[in-house]
Amino acid sequence: MKRLYIIGNGFDVHHQIKSKYSDFKNYVEEQDNDLYELLEKYFNTDELWSDFEETLAYIDTDTITDDASNFLVSYGADDWSDAYHHDYQYEIEQALDLVTVKLRTHFTNWILQLDIPNSHQANIDVNSIFLNFNYTNTLEQVYEIPQDRIIYIHNKAVDKDSILILGHSRGFEENDSFSKEDDEDTDPRVAQGNDLLDDYFKQTYKDTDTIIHENSSFFNNLGEIEEVYILGHSMSQVDIKYFQIIKSKVAENAQWTMSYYSENEKNKKEIIASGLGIKSSNFILKTISEL
Repeated sequence: MKRLYIIGNGFDVHHQIKSKYSDFKNYVEEQDNDLYELLEKYFNTDELWSDFEETLAYIDTDTITDDASNFLVSYGADDWSDAYHHDYQYEIEQALDLVTVKLRTHFTNWILQLDIPNSHQANIDVNSIFLNFNYTNTLEQVYEIPQDRIIYIHNKAVDKDSILILGHSRGFEENDSFSKEDDEDTDPRVAQGNDLLDDYFKQTYKDTDTIIHENSSFFNNLGEIEEVYILGHSMSQVDIKYFQIIKSKVAENAQWTMSYYSENEKNKKEIIASGLGIKSSNFILKTISEL
């Protein structure tokens, strides 16, 4: 097994699986229109439905806190109730739960209902190893790849309780904290709301360093890999660390073959390959159909 396949969503799309983020958009709109309308409110949805994971880092916190501020009742109000101690935080928590809980639940359910056609659409050497960024079992179902040859790096959708890893690449820094300017004069309700906002960005961050560490035995055993095939993966910033570690582990003169679907992506892949330190003589770019 001297060949490594790296599988991205474009591979499933090539198999006529409706797994684009635009398909997920249609699913959410059909299944939960209330959620869909709130997502339209809290995100730039043109970006959300084209770069779903990375856009999670750009939730409109100003709108969320502005809406919640309607529940910041003055402590001196004549009709004060103890419930007012928690209403502001509750509104923020409800808005953030849309993404951290409700949207993720819909995402898992959407993956589970995807129809996977049983027809080969790519020439794959089954006697290889596979790093799969998809949540579907296309490799197992269509190509009968043994499960022990596949690393589902972000987990696989098996049932509704599956924990799928998705998130943005924007690391949480101290300067980003909403709580950094809290002091003894800060309304305790606002301070708690700031903590909730901080927690959101931590929860939606894809911690690739930890994922790589947890899969270190896989990455550390790539030394004999002489061929790397990247099929349908955009190699975007959110996942670039995986490609950096792979480049450092495979044979020095390994041959890289990368798929692309447009001239624009082809140009981007050339830049990415150069950035990874892959010699131009050691990589080629082809469409999946050509492969």
